[in-house]
Amino acid sequence: MKKKLIAVAMAFLMAAAPVPAFAASNITTKKSTISKQTNVKKYMVRVNSDTSGGASVQSNGGSGVRTFRVFAQGARSTYIKRHGCAASALTTVLSGYTTKYKNYTPEKTSRKLEREVFGTKVWSANYSKSMVSQMPVSLNGITRILNYCGVPNQYVRYFKDRQAVQEIKSHLLSGNAVIIEVNNRKQKNGKMSSRNSYRWSSSKHTMVLLGMTNTGKAIVADSAYRSWSGSKQRIKFAKVEQLVKYMFSCKRSSDSVYYDSQDTSGGYILVNKR
Repeated sequence: MKKKLIAVAMAFLMAAAPVPAFAASNITTKKSTISKQTNVKKYMVRVNSDTSGGASVQSNGGSGVRTFRVFAQGARSTYIKRHGCAASALTTVLSGYTTKYKNYTPEKTSRKLEREVFGTKVWSANYSKSMVSQMPVSLNGITRILNYCGVPNQYVRYFKDRQAVQEIKSHLLSGNAVIIEVNNRKQKNGKMSSRNSYRWSSSKHTMVLLGMTNTGKAIVADSAYRSWSGSKQRIKFAKVEQLVKYMFSCKRSSDSVYYDSQDTSGGYILVNKR
C-alpha cells in the first residue's frame, strides 16, 4: 500500500512539473514549398516562423511567416567572396527579423553596420589589413550587432553534442533561426578528428538554420557553393545531428568582434532568444 501511495504521488508530481523547453512548440515548413533550384545569386525564401516578437522583432513576410534573403558569396565583392560568409549569414537574419535592415546587402553590413556598432577604430584595424589578413565578423560580433538592431539572441559558446542537438532542434521548432559555425573536420564532444572533411567548409564557415521542414531536417541558408548539393545551393537541408558533428565549441571566451581563433570563435547563436 505504501509503495502504491508513493507511486501515485510521484505520478502527480511529474504531471504537475513544468513542460521542458525542448517541447515548447512544433513550427515546421513544408519542404515541397522551397524550390529545388536555388543555385542563384540571391534567393528569397519564406519560412513558417514565430512572429510574435513585438516591436523590436518584426516579420516582413506576414503573420506566421518570415521572408529571408540568402546571398551567394561568389557573386559579391572581393571581400565578401573571400571572407564574407559571416556577413552574409548576419544579413540573411536581419532580412527576416527587422524592417530597417531587411534590404541590406552583405557589403553594406560589413562596411556600414559593423563600423557603426564596433566603432571606426576597431573596424579600421581589421579592414586596413591586406585582403588575405582581413577577418570575418565573429559570432561574438554578430551577437553584438543583433543586439544593436533590436533582435534578441543568446550566444552559446560552449556545448556538448547532445545538448546542442536538443537545444537547436527545439529553437528551430519554436519558429526561430540559429546561426552556426562549422569546421572542415568532424568532432565528437570537442574531440576533433585528425582527418579533414570538406562537406560544409574548406576551413571555417558561418551559416544560418532558418527553421525545420516537415521531414525533420534543418533549412540551411548557405552562401557557399557545394558541388555535392547540385541545384540546391542557397538552401540546403540536413539533420541537426549531422550538422553538430561539424560544429565546434569554444575553449575560452574572447571579446573579439572579428574571427580570432578556433578556440574562441565557436558555438552557435539562438536568434530571438529572450
